[in-house]
Amino acid sequence: MGTMQFKDYITEELATGSLEKASNIILKYLRKKTGIKSLFANLGLEKFKNSNGAGYGMRFYAAGKKIESIRFNWSSIGSASSQNLTSIDMWNGSTQGPTYHISFDRDVSLVQVLPQIADMMKSGKVKTGKFTSYPKDVSLQEELDSSELSILTEAVDPEDAYDNVVSLISSPGFTKQKVFKVWKSVGIKIFDEMEAQNPAIITKVGRQYIWKGKKNDEKKLLTQKSNILAAIGATSGTIRKGSSKETYSHNSQLDELEADRERLTYEKQLGDLENLIKMTASGAANALFIAGRGGIGKTFTVEKVLADIGLSDGNGYFKNTGTASAAGIYSLLFKNQNEIILFDDSDDALKDQEARNIFKAATDTKKVRKLVWNKMGKNVVEPDEYEDPQELIDANLIPRYFNFTGKVIFISNLKMDKLDPDGALRTRAFMIEIDPTESEIYDFMETIVGKIKLDGDLSLDEKSRKNVVDMLRKGKSKQSANLRKLSRALNMMAGTLKSGVSVSDNELTRMIETYA
Repeated sequence: MGTMQFKDYITEELATGSLEKASNIILKYLRKKTGIKSLFANLGLEKFKNSNGAGYGMRFYAAGKKIESIRFNWSSIGSASSQNLTSIDMWNGSTQGPTYHISFDRDVSLVQVLPQIADMMKSGKVKTGKFTSYPKDVSLQEELDSSELSILTEAVDPEDAYDNVVSLISSPGFTKQKVFKVWKSVGIKIFDEMEAQNPAIITKVGRQYIWKGKKNDEKKLLTQKSNILAAIGATSGTIRKGSSKETYSHNSQLDELEADRERLTYEKQLGDLENLIKMTASGAANALFIAGRGGIGKTFTVEKVLADIGLSDGNGYFKNTGTASAAGIYSLLFKNQNEIILFDDSDDALKDQEARNIFKAATDTKKVRKLVWNKMGKNVVEPDEYEDPQELIDANLIPRYFNFTGKVIFISNLKMDKLDPDGALRTRAFMIEIDPTESEIYDFMETIVGKIKLDGDLSLDEKSRKNVVDMLRKGKSKQSANLRKLSRALNMMAGTLKSGVSVSDNELTRMIETYA
């Protein structure tokens, strides 16, 4: 499965217009790099105008810090991408408009400037004047493992790096490894370009580079700074005082979508859910994720629809209830590689990053998805050694890789933003959030109350069942309306009648209203 470089990931997300996901990625980077855990993002783009210009920006806040907020700016909504950032504004809380304005000689990428911005935010110090950003294709050595970032380097000023690289290569005992040890990828890019432009004074003998220059050659290299930095894709910029005043308005795409969209009724939401289940089962998507609080009919609807199309647990689909480890999920997908797998009450599995990665691979949009398990273990084997997958299943073995063609239906009690915080799953699968009002749930109870199975040999006539729904609707319980409450109440009523417990109708009503 592998990992995606940070620069590639942020490029992909902004290129597809996924501002919310890109914002989350930037936020995680800045939190890790600065240590500011309270940092948060303003979703969507701000439309702004000040003395330095106008455009649209993505803004981040660090309340109580020396730099209280920062905004990455583009000239238009359509131009918002990782590659054509036009400027950056920063506030320290002393002015209504930006305290500092950062401009560039030409458009730059987010990846080029994020390390330096993170260092400014961490130190709280902003020095006005000229600066140079990272080269475009320098690895920041920060890998994104879905939603987690591992920060391995500190920010490097290419100009400072350049001067020191000249000093290093002209010193006794110089090696290219020393350049990398001090300046990482930035230093190597600078050195390679120096060597390419000055083969007479930096020569390669075997695997080693030899300095053959004189003192004047050191000065010559220093005069080449701007040309060499430009050649490797570094961009110059200027930090100056910002604008004292600014007008801006929030332009959240999410807000606009919510405003334009009429809320769907609970009945309509369940109708959409039924259709999405059928579409997933028929092959229109490889996965369906269903979000929403517990006890509102998600599992009931899924199992009903699957039954209607002739499937049952163990015959057409496999139901996994409860959490599972990453290894357990991988094994489960292997054993049911051509079937529908229904995960219910398995939210903890999504909190594990390794398990999330497996789900992402399994729910990819390809018809055939290759799943890989790279950890060694006594029961992990090479699949090529076995002709029939059933041999592995019978022997309780796990193949190091296999082709998955099944479908995943995942029922969660989480809200959508918690179920899929990095947005990776919703790009692969159908997703729906069921969010009924209290009144709608009680109305739904009335339509299904006759179908609720009671415990043991308990029974209840239709009239009594309807009365139970009415009791719950009028009840004083602080618990939100849910179908589990209905099941408890029906069993209470039926159990009372069967046992012959002597309570008045009023007392029974009170108990159901209070305790069910």
